[in-house]
Amino acid sequence: MQPFKIIVLLALVALVAVFTFQNTQSVDVTLYFWSFKLSVSLLLLATFSIGVLCGMLLMFLHSVIKNRRKESNAPATLTYNGKDS
Repeated sequence: MQPFKIIVLLALVALVAVFTFQNTQSVDVTLYFWSFKLSVSLLLLATFSIGVLCGMLLMFLHSVIKNRRKESNAPATLTYNGKDS
């Protein structure tokens, strides 16, 4: 790995560690009929992870739809097998 990437990665890990240790207080989370306590850092990490997964799913669906449209609009090609009928 390049030294610059290692430094950036270590800086991000340090920031996440500081954020985690600074936000250890618990909060009550209520979602319809579920209720539980969770630390603020875990709640934000879970929210971020769900957002990333939703974004990845939408990008995947968009690429699948785009490929299907491209295939359906492609002109039909005729192949010649070399035999005269």
